[in-house]
Amino acid sequence: MPTPGRSLGYEMKNKTSWLLGALLVSVLGAWIWFQRPGLAVEEVLPSNPLVFGRLDHMEEHIHEAVHSDFGKNVAAIDLPDVLNRNNFSPKDVRDLELWQKDLRQLWRNPLAKRFLGKEAAVAVYRQDGFYRVFVALRLTPSTRIAELLGQLSHHWGDNVNVRRQKYRGRVINHVFFKKEGMGIAYVRIRDLIVVAPQSLGHLEDVVDVYQQRQESLKADPSFDFVRQNAYPSGDGLVFVNLSLFSGFTSLSSQTAAFPVWGLSYMPGPVSKYKVMIGLNKKYMPSGMRKVLDCPASTDESLSLVPANAIAYHWGGCYDFGQLWQSLKEGLEVSPGVAAAVREVKGRLERRLHINIRRDVLPLLGHEMGGYLTDVDMQGAYPFPRMLIFVKVSDRAAAERLLDRLAVNPIADIHGEEYQHIKIHYITALHLWTTINLDTRGNVDPGYCFVGDYLLVATSRQLLKGSIDAYSDSLRSLISDDVVAQFSLADGKKFHSVTLMKTAELSRRAQDFLGWADKYLSDRISMAAAYKQDGDNKQQQLDEAIADKNAELLLAQKKLVQLKNTSLPVADIDDPTLVSGAIADLSREEQTIRDDIANYTEQKQDLSRILDNYALGAQSAKLTMYNMDNLVTPVLKGLESIDAQAVTVRFSDKILETEFLVK
Repeated sequence: MPTPGRSLGYEMKNKTSWLLGALLVSVLGAWIWFQRPGLAVEEVLPSNPLVFGRLDHMEEHIHEAVHSDFGKNVAAIDLPDVLNRNNFSPKDVRDLELWQKDLRQLWRNPLAKRFLGKEAAVAVYRQDGFYRVFVALRLTPSTRIAELLGQLSHHWGDNVNVRRQKYRGRVINHVFFKKEGMGIAYVRIRDLIVVAPQSLGHLEDVVDVYQQRQESLKADPSFDFVRQNAYPSGDGLVFVNLSLFSGFTSLSSQTAAFPVWGLSYMPGPVSKYKVMIGLNKKYMPSGMRKVLDCPASTDESLSLVPANAIAYHWGGCYDFGQLWQSLKEGLEVSPGVAAAVREVKGRLERRLHINIRRDVLPLLGHEMGGYLTDVDMQGAYPFPRMLIFVKVSDRAAAERLLDRLAVNPIADIHGEEYQHIKIHYITALHLWTTINLDTRGNVDPGYCFVGDYLLVATSRQLLKGSIDAYSDSLRSLISDDVVAQFSLADGKKFHSVTLMKTAELSRRAQDFLGWADKYLSDRISMAAAYKQDGDNKQQQLDEAIADKNAELLLAQKKLVQLKNTSLPVADIDDPTLVSGAIADLSREEQTIRDDIANYTEQKQDLSRILDNYALGAQSAKLTMYNMDNLVTPVLKGLESIDAQAVTVRFSDKILETEFLVK
């Protein structure tokens, strides 16, 4: 028979084992529960939203954006002062300051960071003329156990009332902020919290969607079209269903051809942004439908671009005949402008003995583009170092046409052979003597043929650079690492490609701002000098008017004396002399009045001119301020971006524009 002590010890040991087992099972169960795949936002939100947006790793992306060089430069901009200087209303400035303050307080709030740390989504609906808004937040493991909004409501004090509503086995919490006079409602479903402003959302619909009583966003065909074309593992997605904006009559006719829009975002060493636009050819004009029939092609023009290019563009679906016709139709809206353009066109065609529609347009193919290597700031005005190319459909015919033009030139055309390619150009001296173009640099515009491409450049040195690149790929843009990282030269087919070395472009833009700053400073100095001269002239006019007024008073006094002369008529040898003197004085009085009126008018004209100079100087000062305090910080921030590219591809169903950022 066991002793009482041993029995008690055995019982305690048994209870401890049960407790440890229960704890282990609870921990294991919690671990399994936490390891369940997260519930997709699309599975709890209703279908047919006007707008939907989702961003994963929200806190991480915001932190990265705020602490990047670009974010720091933009954050340093004193926006309230910028609005003040640009004559925004005091209310607009106060609203901006309050918005900035509220945004900072929200982001510093630990609770906000806790709920915005993972994934956040927002959806906007329109029903029966009213808008509905849902915000879905992904909970972290630490916030998944309990509904923290309800538990932490006591931290908000007596200002908050919380009411719990049960609906189909779920609890919808209604939180009302008495001081602000507003409320929100929220419901937690697995690892998601869905929030809605009290008057702009019915969370019962969210519960119904989760329980498959309503159609979900995931089953929405328009949304699925965007989702299927988005990056499979992207961090962000935006969806806009313009077809649901049909209630807005001002938009429906313009957007029927582009009913669905989407934006997908994928971070990485090369950040990617893809804009997806659903197309409905039924509502497109014939010219646009014709463009969409153009097939994508590989970009062969990269071999023409030297490695030092800082911006480049190529397009493979140009229809110059259609563009020419559209230009003519556009000009018909302004008959005066159309007549002037026709006159210039006629003179040019007669001078060159050509017909543009018959002789030029048929020779142009469908590919066109160009590149920029620098902006020369040495001359009186900034001058771009750029080259434009177009692929011709018949090179031999194009060469014959240009040879004909050389016989009837507008300017003297010289020739030079470089690597067995004939370059035609106009000298800088000729530009200076004929059109007074002060470039102070190597500016001798010309053209040449390389392969089936016609190249036209602001300098023959650029033509030589393209010839070198075409002959040696190591000297072309193809050899640049950026082209490889953006996959622009690996045989992929596009409809257009744009490449920008953003940091270099930013530095050139800052150089241009320096030139513009000097130009505006000269205008301000000139306005100050004109003001000084104008003030002196105004003073002279004031003195002249004062002298004329004195003369007028004297003339008027003499005239009164003559008219009221006390001399008897008998004492005047010739009475007609008095009448003549009165007439002379009357004419002199009128002349003095005319002089005063003329001086007064001159003073008014001068005052208007001075006011215009003052307004011009004030506008120049404001422009300089905006350049220094708004544009320059943005450009300095852009220096942190090495390069960007934009590619475009389309079919009869979708237009895809991809933005690549390194």
